[in-house]
Amino acid sequence: MWTQSMPLIDQPPSPEVLVRELDDLPPTPRVLQSLQKMIADPDAMLVDMGDMVALEPGLAARVVRIANSAVFRRGAKVDNILEAIQRVGLSGIHELVTFAVGSQMVGRPLATYKLDAQSLWARAVTCALAAAGIGEKSDVDRVSAYSAGLMHGLGLIVIDRYSVRQTPPRHITTSGYPHDTAPAEREWLGYSHAEAGAALLEMWGFSADVCNAVRFQIEPEKCPEEHRVLCMTVAVARWARSMICMPSPEMPDQPATSWLTATGMKVSDLEEWLKDLRKQSQLACSELRLY
Repeated sequence: MWTQSMPLIDQPPSPEVLVRELDDLPPTPRVLQSLQKMIADPDAMLVDMGDMVALEPGLAARVVRIANSAVFRRGAKVDNILEAIQRVGLSGIHELVTFAVGSQMVGRPLATYKLDAQSLWARAVTCALAAAGIGEKSDVDRVSAYSAGLMHGLGLIVIDRYSVRQTPPRHITTSGYPHDTAPAEREWLGYSHAEAGAALLEMWGFSADVCNAVRFQIEPEKCPEEHRVLCMTVAVARWARSMICMPSPEMPDQPATSWLTATGMKVSDLEEWLKDLRKQSQLACSELRLY
């Protein structure tokens, strides 16, 4: 008996397949991988780090520009990569270069989310500043908190690159904090920008704590225990990012009490902390506009 076969339905690729197949994603920030190894080496010299960053002229120029901004500037203007790195020292070099690498990744608007590049960058900067500030109140590593905050929205770029190739392209709207665009993304793809961003970071060789903090940023309770506080740090930082960069007629819910407790934050501290963070964000975003 003849039976008509069911039509084949194209299944969206997994996050891991997606980041390997897309050929127009930002370039691998190999300099960060090398920098992480050098920082871990007790015999590493700042001059060697400067030479390594200088191998990528475009990145080196960004590092110098950012080092001269009010965010990082300490003293007289610097004119070259070595002076820039010497200014921030070993403790600040990873943060400075991560900032420069992040700005390289954000170069064009995301049609899928109706988001311009400058707005995407402002969200990344604000989340990074918030996460680093929270990290100082807990035992999480400030550099990891800063990196995870800066990269928390990386998956939006991945999904946008995939979406614009579809016919017709998708348009995704946010449901607001704490889930952001994850519900719509999961309905379509089966995963969210959080998983897509983590897959790209893993392919680039970022540390497990940063990858997991990005992957589980929507539902931190599911994060492996050893990285859960860092993940909750990013989740709370996303709330601050929403308050500052994503104005809405409806105020977003406050972060879960368990997240605040784990990160050492108190509800009574949020208003004053947000006020200070808003000033930092405005300064950073005005000083470090994309161009």
